[in-house]
Amino acid sequence: MVYLCFPDYFVIYITMSKKTLAALTIKKRFAANFSVISNLALVLLKLLVGIMSGAVSIIAEAIHSGLDLAAAIIAKYSVVKSSEPADKKHHFGHGKVENVSALLEGLLIFFAAYLIIHEAYDKFVHGVKINNIGIGIGVMLVSTVVNYFISGYLFKISKETESDALDADAWHLRTDVYTSLGVFTALLLISLLKDIVPHIEYLDPLIAAGTAAWISFAAFQITKDSILNLVDTKISPEEEKTVRRAIQENSGSFVDFHKLRSRKSGPFRYLDLHLTVSRDLHVEEAHELTHHIEKDIKKSLRNTEVMFHLEPCNAACRKCRMKCSKQ
Repeated sequence: MVYLCFPDYFVIYITMSKKTLAALTIKKRFAANFSVISNLALVLLKLLVGIMSGAVSIIAEAIHSGLDLAAAIIAKYSVVKSSEPADKKHHFGHGKVENVSALLEGLLIFFAAYLIIHEAYDKFVHGVKINNIGIGIGVMLVSTVVNYFISGYLFKISKETESDALDADAWHLRTDVYTSLGVFTALLLISLLKDIVPHIEYLDPLIAAGTAAWISFAAFQITKDSILNLVDTKISPEEEKTVRRAIQENSGSFVDFHKLRSRKSGPFRYLDLHLTVSRDLHVEEAHELTHHIEKDIKKSLRNTEVMFHLEPCNAACRKCRMKCSKQ
């Protein structure tokens, strides 16, 4: 869709196709629903085994997975809401809902870390007693394998759809992979060495504390990235190089460009720039030029909307490579 306005300049505004957006939305919704169902099953399983065994590391993992479930529900809502089209109150759509979702998920991980540390400290102070350790080992192994494949799937879909919410959800589950693997290793060592190494059971709350430290790091990264997008930080240097390269590839059709600005809103990028062209360029030619530049940008950066402010050259002919009536 293209809008033209022509006083002494042009403004051309190009949006992505509705069909492409709908396809990406379906992928995001399926991934979000899949994440909710898998997290619910793991929470119930870990909580049951954690209570039966008394292993704080398993209970910590149940807490972690419980907040993963909350994060998955938030992500499910955000990918639906962020895909809604622009309306009277939200002229640029609802993409930032995903950034807010990612921020909430990061804060939830910090809260999970606090709960885990609190439980681990309690076990250090009052002692550790673990029952039914074999069941706990089995559950942690299942959790590690399941979350590895689900997080990999979510990473794949989040990259395809450029969804911050799904990316945060994927990081939730990927941290679960490493922490579950750590708990599995700790319980296995306790089971094998409990009659040989004194107080080996204290490895359980120690691993739980390590889990809290690891997921706090992930929470920091998620929270930082979501805040940067919420305050309209420009696109990455790599993406900006891609944009400039796409524009420069068409340099034979315009004089120069300047005032390139960018920001992100969820999976969407918004760019605007001033493009100086020959004063003899017709409206139709201007339309074709900007449309071609926009296509070149989208070859590498999908979900990108571009606004061009067209300016006539200032008749500094010695510096201009274009041909016009002033020469």
